[in-house]
Amino acid sequence: MKAEIAYIDDSTINLDCIGLILEQDFSIKNYQSPDNFIATFGEQSSYSAILIDIHMPTMDGFTLYEKIVEHPHYNNCPIFFISSDDSDMARINSYSLGAIDFLNRTMNPEEMLVRVKSKLAFYQKHRSIIEFTNLKVNLTILKAYLNNVELPLTFIEFKLLTLFLRIFPEIISKPKMIEEVWRTDHVLDATIYTHVSNLNSKLQDWDYEINGIKLKGFQLSKKENR
Repeated sequence: MKAEIAYIDDSTINLDCIGLILEQDFSIKNYQSPDNFIATFGEQSSYSAILIDIHMPTMDGFTLYEKIVEHPHYNNCPIFFISSDDSDMARINSYSLGAIDFLNRTMNPEEMLVRVKSKLAFYQKHRSIIEFTNLKVNLTILKAYLNNVELPLTFIEFKLLTLFLRIFPEIISKPKMIEEVWRTDHVLDATIYTHVSNLNSKLQDWDYEINGIKLKGFQLSKKENR
């Protein structure tokens, strides 16, 4: 599975062209109407990033940005602005609002892809609070909250949860997971599965769980019955 990006643009040509560039590394969910995006945002708000066109007829990108960040289901994912308007005002407004980057639609496709990938990687690595639907993880004080109630996680469980949130929706191999969480080269399979099972039990009211993927590793994914 690829990380998912929502892209809102009133032009079908732009949606198709930018989609072709980004779909090499991301799953792109296109919206031609800002209103349609907002209407479905509560149903699917676990995007890894959001890309917004600035100039749209029914609602400009800056107004849409404000609606997104004020939405109760916004997960604090990074937001990019994209436009052919490369004026100083467009850039200043974009960064003033809090966009992670401004993309000129006419830039080299390879540069656009690299910039999106690098900005997301930096964001994932350095953010101190991770919000994912009704789950919040504070990396500064090492606490996790589900429905605003603190979860009684062990240190290993906290590290596991943080790891999977950072790489979502990618699959991580068992050796890599051992290296990241236990900082050693060997951990018994029974130990791994016990910690994963205990963590999933504590997250039973969440819509996501950690699953073993045969011959590949482990992955955080949405529960099939939710």
